[in-house]
Parts: sequence; structure tokens; C-alpha cells
Amino acid sequence: MITNNQQMELLDQEDELENEFKFDDDDDENLEPFDPTKIRVKTKPMTMDVLLRRIKHDEIDLDTEFYRQSDIWTPKAKSRLIESLLIRIPIPIFYIDATNDDKWLVIDGLQRINTFKKFIIDQELTLTELQFLKDLENKKYNDLPRAYQRRIEETELTVCLIEPGTPDEVKYNIFQRINTGGLPLNNQELRQAMNPGKPIQILKKLANLPEFKRVINLTKKKNKRLEDHELILYFIAFTLTNYQDYPENKGHTYFLNEAMKKLNTIEDNLIQEIENKLIIAMKAAYNIFGNRAFRKPQKSPVNKSLFELWSVTLSKLTAQEIEKLINHKETLNDKFKQKMENDPDFLKSISQASSKVKYRFEKINQIVQEVLSC
Repeated sequence: MITNNQQMELLDQEDELENEFKFDDDDDENLEPFDPTKIRVKTKPMTMDVLLRRIKHDEIDLDTEFYRQSDIWTPKAKSRLIESLLIRIPIPIFYIDATNDDKWLVIDGLQRINTFKKFIIDQELTLTELQFLKDLENKKYNDLPRAYQRRIEETELTVCLIEPGTPDEVKYNIFQRINTGGLPLNNQELRQAMNPGKPIQILKKLANLPEFKRVINLTKKKNKRLEDHELILYFIAFTLTNYQDYPENKGHTYFLNEAMKKLNTIEDNLIQEIENKLIIAMKAAYNIFGNRAFRKPQKSPVNKSLFELWSVTLSKLTAQEIEKLINHKETLNDKFKQKMENDPDFLKSISQASSKVKYRFEKINQIVQEVLSC
């Protein structure tokens, strides 16, 4: 039986994990201001029928890998939404990225649009647990009287469109501001919303590597929020850009956003090179640190900055150098622990949204070189 103290420890541990993973969410002060005249957003009415036509012609991206579960509402929740349409209760506004007129991206309202598709187009949803229209229980769309079907088709929705010509940095800021629902998208989910296709496939492939999964061992909750994808992006970002060229005046959010965009045009041979480097780093980290890899002493959560430090540093070593570190892993672990205990600046640099990227990389490199020279 779990005691009350044990329950509190588990809750504290989960809180620590949340805090450890909020690394790049708090550096908004580093974002450069943009020209407000570049904001091109238009709010317009749109009938359900128009929205459905776009869905039928595959002109709205519902293959939303940026949000791993794009269809997570219960049958009851979906049915109540349809019932709201039928009794003419207004539906909240939809936010859509319409910068590509041939393929809209849903920023807010994905679950509702998926419900419309499942009920009206796919005919997969059977109404259940309705609150008012009990006579429609267990009916599909085609079972409804034509008057009800017409009411749904002619429902007027309010849609906010981000129009073509809006720069990416402006669009990202807009996404952050409107993304205030019950479960707001985190930064990585927003990145993947803005960069569908190739970048997501790359992150997904690397995050599924057994070498990565073994050493990271994230909870299902973290994987659902794409925390594993973000860790991979950290590695890619510092592989493509040397830490000495890190834009400290712009911060991690900008740095990762730029790395995500680069994945749209990255060459296949470079992707393979990155994968090989990641595998080398993950194997080395496991052999040196075991299940404590990328974690602070006495704490179990993965620390993002320690992941970027050790994964990138280890990936740049030769096989002979890694072998020597493994053979002297006790010395390496002791030196690392001493650095954590005796250097408050280093500890601070890996414990919060800090711009001291160069400082922490230099300190880790110093530890590695000391062990290699012994």
C-alpha cells in the first residue's frame, strides 16, 4: 500500500518533471519586436457547408501529427457539440492558419472540426447521451430529419484567418496569443503546427530510436506532449549550429524555431549523419551514466540543458575518446558531481531559462578534456 508520504513524493516528482521541461517557454524577453503592420488577420463568418467542402477536398490539414491525438474527445462530448448545433447554441471561434490557401492549418478548434467530419462526412459518430434531443439518441447524420441536416449545414461559424504574407515570427507570436484553450499547445506543438510534413517525420523517426528511448525513458504523458520531439530538436539545433554561434540575445525559443524551419530543406545525407551521431551519443551516455544520464544528482527528471550538453558533446568525440570516458566513468561522474555542487553559476545555467549556453558547454568540455588527459 502506498503511504501518504509516498503519494506526496510521487506528486512532487511529477511537478519536478513539469518544471524541468519548461526550459524554453520563459525567454519571451529575448524575442525581437516586429512590425505590427505585418499582422494580417481577418475574422469572417463561414457556413458549415463551406467548411465541409474544404474538408472533403483535403484543403484543411487534419493529419495533425503536431498534436499526436487529434481525435481525443469522448462520444458524449462529440454528441453534445452536435446537439449544440441543432439547438442553435453559438460555437466558439475557430483560429486557422490560411497562409497557404490550398491547405489550411487548424490552430484552435481541431477537436470540433474533427467531430464535424466524423459525424457529417465519415458517418462514424452515433449520437449518445444527449441532454435535450433525446429522440435523436443512437442516430447517425443520415438518420436525422432533413430539417436538422439543413440546420447543421447552414450553421454560421466564426473563423479567424491568418492570411498570406504574414511572416513566420509574427505568425508564431499570434499562435501563442490565441492558444489559450483548456489544454494550450506547448512550444514544440506550436512548432510542429507551423512546420508539418518533413520536419515532423524526421523528429518522429529519431525519437523512436531504441537507443534514445532507453536512456530518456519519458512517461506517456510527456510523449503525448511531444517532449521527446523537443529533446531531439535540441540535439539537431546544436548539431547544425555550433554552441559558440548560439544567438544569446534571441533565446532558446527563437533558436529552436529556426532549427525546425531548417528541417524543411535539410538533405537526406545530413539527416543520416545526425541520426548516426545521436545513436553514438545515446549509447555513450548510457554506458557512462546509466539510468542517471541527463539528470541532476539525486533527481530523476531528464534535464533539457543537460541533455543538450552531454548529447552534443559526446556526439563529437571519436570512438577512442568515448571508450576512454567509459573506462574512466567513475572519474567523469565525480568531476561532474563536483561541478554541480561547487559551481553555483553552472547549476543556475542548467536550472532555469538561462542565456549562459556558451558557459555551460565550456564547463562540460573542460570536464571531458580533464578526464581524457588523465
